[in-house]
Amino acid sequence: MSISPFKRRALRLLLVSLLVIACLVMARFQLWRAETRGERFEREQAAMIATPVALSAQQRQRDELIDRAATARGHWLADRTLFLDNKIYRSRPGYYVLTPLRLSGSDAVVVVNRGWMVAPRLRSDIPSVPTPAGEIEVAGVTRGFETRIFALQESEPEGPLWQHLREADYRQRSGLEPLPVILLQTSGEGDGLVRDWGSADNPRTKHYGYAAMWLVFALMAVAYGLFAWQKK
Repeated sequence: MSISPFKRRALRLLLVSLLVIACLVMARFQLWRAETRGERFEREQAAMIATPVALSAQQRQRDELIDRAATARGHWLADRTLFLDNKIYRSRPGYYVLTPLRLSGSDAVVVVNRGWMVAPRLRSDIPSVPTPAGEIEVAGVTRGFETRIFALQESEPEGPLWQHLREADYRQRSGLEPLPVILLQTSGEGDGLVRDWGSADNPRTKHYGYAAMWLVFALMAVAYGLFAWQKK
């Protein structure tokens, strides 16, 4: 059974319309990403130069602590150091080194991301990181714990080698009482760790570019639709 020219045109128009709508939806999504990621980037950059807040055991409100310049004074719990796996820096695989800092005068800790280090040749080799004893002060910026895991099946941590770091998991497995944020260390030297916490480029521009690309695709789809409508 053959399809009439009118029905064939209508089918083409329907398919093109769906394609245009999909392109417009993706463009709108990229505009939303531009605004949300751009605002977060600007907030994070402002935190880098703002007057730091001194972290204490009494501070438990995540919204008041996140994305802030901060300092913490206490003692490293070096034997509780974790290595966050699968962190790539300049095309080299490695770990983030996370050590809890017990805050002075309390049992509370803040988990400090001390920086990146290259992974050893064998995963069974646990890296050694110089960790000073005694009371110290660490400066940095605060970030949130992980909240989403995309793996279909999450594996259990292999000793100090972890794949993800979520607050509830850390609290349960460590037995410690962490503050609701992680401190990305910006101070300190001599431990061989890399503290490069991101690009200086605002991601807003990149997502605006993606949105423009999807709009161009939508226009191309419209042009094709007009051409296809004229065909029999």
